[in-house]
Formats: sequence, C-alpha cells, structure tokens
Amino acid sequence: MIRRLVVSAGVALVAAPSLLGAQQKVVSQVRVSSFYESYSFDPGLAFTKVRELTIPVGIDLTLGRLAAASISSGFVKADLTSADQTQLADQSLSGALETEVRLSVNVIPGRLIAIASGAIPTGVKSVSDPELSILGAISSDVIGFAVPTLGSGGSMSGGLVGALPVGRMALGLGATYQHPLSYQPVVGQTAKVKPGAELRARAGIEGPLGRTTYLRVAGVFALRQKDVFADTTRPGVGARVIGYFEVAQGFGNLQLRAYAFDVYRSSPQLGGSALGAAALPKGNLMVGGLQFAVPVSRTLTVTPRGEYRYSRQAPGDWQDTSVPPDGTIDAYVEGPLAKAGTSFRFGLDLRQQFTRQLAVVLTGSGIVGNVVRAATDIGLNGYRAGLLLDFTP
Repeated sequence: MIRRLVVSAGVALVAAPSLLGAQQKVVSQVRVSSFYESYSFDPGLAFTKVRELTIPVGIDLTLGRLAAASISSGFVKADLTSADQTQLADQSLSGALETEVRLSVNVIPGRLIAIASGAIPTGVKSVSDPELSILGAISSDVIGFAVPTLGSGGSMSGGLVGALPVGRMALGLGATYQHPLSYQPVVGQTAKVKPGAELRARAGIEGPLGRTTYLRVAGVFALRQKDVFADTTRPGVGARVIGYFEVAQGFGNLQLRAYAFDVYRSSPQLGGSALGAAALPKGNLMVGGLQFAVPVSRTLTVTPRGEYRYSRQAPGDWQDTSVPPDGTIDAYVEGPLAKAGTSFRFGLDLRQQFTRQLAVVLTGSGIVGNVVRAATDIGLNGYRAGLLLDFTP
C-alpha cells in the first residue's frame, strides 16, 4: 500500500527556493500540535472503527548565518475496534514517534544547501501479531492518517538542494540518499527487516505568473534497493514517481489555492510479517484539493477546504505459497490497476494570530468514502480535529 508521504514530498520538492530564502529570516520556531481522528467502516473488514491520537512537536533553529537545524518527535496512540472478537480482539498501541534530526548548511548562500538528517528509532517499531492489524489500518492512503507509520529502525540520509533564478521564477533541484537501518518488526521473533536504501532526485519550479497568481510544479523520481527480511532478499518498491502541482490565485484579500499530486509505484514488493510474506502490488494514488483563505479580521483567517483521493492497485497472487528463494518477483502474477478506494475530505481551519510571535490554528474535517475488498465497496466515514500552536520568538 502506498504510504502517505505525498504531501511532505511534494512540498519539499518545490521548496528549495523558499527554503534558501527563509533560513535567513527565522531565528527559531516551535510547533506543538495535537490531532484526534476516528473512522468507522461498514461490514466487510476485520475491524469496524480505527482511532488515532497524535501529538507531534517540532523545533527549528538557525545556527548563525550559514546553518539551520530542526528536530521533531511526538506521541501517538492508535486503537482498533474488531468486527469479530472471536477472530481478533480489540487492539491498542501507543508510544513515542521517531525522532528526526535535520541539519542544513549553506554551501553557497542563496544557491546551494547541503542537508544531513537522521531518524532515531524512538518510535514503536516492534508489535505483537494482533497489533499488525492496526499498522495495516492506519497505512491506508485512501484515508490519509496524520501518522501513517509508527516506527522503524531509524535511518541516515544526506543530499544537496539548490536554487537558480529562471526569469521571474526560481528552479529548485535536489538529490538525496537514505540508508535505513534494520529492526525487528514482530515481538518474540528473531527475524529482522532491513529496508532498501533509496535515492531520490527532485526538481521544482515556482514563482509568480502575474500580480496575483503564483505557481508551483514539482516532481520526484525515487529508486529503492531490494529489502531484506530474515536474511532473504525481497523485491523492493522499485521506482516511485511523484508529481505535484499547485496554483494560488488572489482575489483582493482572499486567496484560492488549488493543488494536485500523483504517486505511482512501478512494481510490487514483498513485505515480511508474522503472517508470512505479504505482497504489496504496484499502485497509483491521485489527489486533488482546494483551499480558500478568507481574512475575517486583521488577525483571524478562516480557510474552508476539500480534498478528493482516488487509489488504484494491481491485484495479483503468488503462483505458490513459498517465498521465491532468489527474491525475484517472477513468482508474482499481477493484473492491471484496479480501484482500491476513494474518499472526500471536507473541513475548516481557523488561524488566530494573537501576537507577532504566536499563532493558534484550530482545524476540523470530516470524510466519506469507501475501500475495496474482494471487488466490493465498503463505506467509511469519520472526522479529524486538531490544534496547532506556532511560536516564532
């Protein structure tokens, strides 16, 4: 299943020009937020309800004129209500999120930044057999949970991000390499997972098209090596292609923002679990959304928004139940992409600027849609509520 890395990836790709300029302005920034979301499902799944509470915390610091650093972590609690207690008991899982540290150094001020980052495995990386149901539920790209994964063995990454003027616009280019570390995914089992290393190339352009129109376009091409589970090589995700488009149009004090992104995974992969090898087929997630910022007063902005998601996956089966000894994907018979689910999320954000340093955002949204199991649409509905404190001293 395609995990919800799309928004962060899309924004990061086009942000090279903005990042280079913003580092000189922000001395430090502290963000503390809390999100609670609850979703119910019609009969047809192993569960009827999934809830998640997340409390992420992030701090940005400028280390003089040549460098900046950021650190983020938080807390998560996920609960699952079973559809049949005799088959699966209700599940609950909680713990810290992974701690991510990032350092940016201005190699050529205003033009080129070197980035080094790492994920410290403080998150929930090992679960029991029944708790795998929670991990599968929150990874749904149809819903888009605030935190779609709980933890891993950590990782190290680095790369370069640059920006060049192109007329009135700016061109951002970047390349990063990530090296994940191995970890034990299931409590009580010695088998470890070593995710494949990933190389990403990024390109984006942004700038004004007119006095009140602003454009952002970006793309990512990611190539991941094969995974290793229990000392056996598994087929990796292969190529992942991400495209992002955004246009902002001003109407006096009002601003309309339209965006769309597409994530395409070119080949299936094997994922190890306590239940054996699981096949994640190739897939495609398409998302489109609108936001309309309306200033109510000098310090209060109201932003209604809506987002539509459409997910497709390639159904398929293994030719036999054994794991391919050479780790190839030849044993997997794959069909064409088929609908995996759709959703429509609608919501409202209230941003109150109390002082020049402190802003508070209240956010709420509802969702309706469906997921597909055995060629049957299963309805879903739910909501998300959140509070964000943004402090810039």
